[in-house]
Amino acid sequence: MATYADHPFRFFTTPNHLLSKDPSGGEVGPPVPPHLQQHTQKLTIQPDVFTDLASEMAMVHGLITRYLNSIYLQAPHIPATEQPDFCRYMLAWHELVHIHHTNEETDFFPAVEALAGEVGIMEANVAQHQAFEAGMASFKQYVDDVIASREEYDGNRVIGLIDAFGDVLMRHLEDEIETLLALKRFGKDKMKDVYKKAGDEAAKGMKAMSFATLATAWANLDADFEGGAWKSWPLAPAPMKFFITTVLWRLYGNLTKFGASDRHGKLRPLHALPKEGKGSQN
Repeated sequence: MATYADHPFRFFTTPNHLLSKDPSGGEVGPPVPPHLQQHTQKLTIQPDVFTDLASEMAMVHGLITRYLNSIYLQAPHIPATEQPDFCRYMLAWHELVHIHHTNEETDFFPAVEALAGEVGIMEANVAQHQAFEAGMASFKQYVDDVIASREEYDGNRVIGLIDAFGDVLMRHLEDEIETLLALKRFGKDKMKDVYKKAGDEAAKGMKAMSFATLATAWANLDADFEGGAWKSWPLAPAPMKFFITTVLWRLYGNLTKFGASDRHGKLRPLHALPKEGKGSQN
């Protein structure tokens, strides 16, 4: 059976998807997960700036998760000839997460606190960044050492390094959605610019990413997620999308082949996993 990058770490339903209800009040979408139940009474039938913001963040976190799943599942099956490329693929994931969290701390979180007029409301999220920072640093150091021939590649060691920080990272990605939904208590008038601030941070992040990271991030989108509601995500100028899906896709094809999806965002079986009826590639 073909294996996709849908485990071991789970994805997060976007708040806007949870707002799908029929006129009688019955649920059309999936059941509300436990981590969002405390907010459901506060959510309006129509999406607002807070559900939009939290939904966009859930999509970013879903991309990070899908990419990490692709690493976790393929790591033990990488043949020697492809190990250098897979290491670069892993480093691109680390860069993606590092840029995202650094920009949150330096730009987005301070902007949120300034709009709310309350210092410290994002401190719990910063503390969570610090909780998995050492584990991610160890992961990056090992990959750097493999590339520099100071260490031998060991897919099971890669899994062990991810296990050391994976659950803490996932808890953070989940909790941050709750934090953003909870900004509703400050009111729409005060927080009306929060969505734009998030967009500014995202644009800055994309500019900071290497071409390899842009290409491999794109290789972990899911155009059919939540019934295709996010098929145009992420929002980016058409010329940039064309550049990524054509020029960068060809330049970094040795990396994007490990991704969960093709250049159109369609999920595909993971490249390095043993094909049905065949043995391991190790």
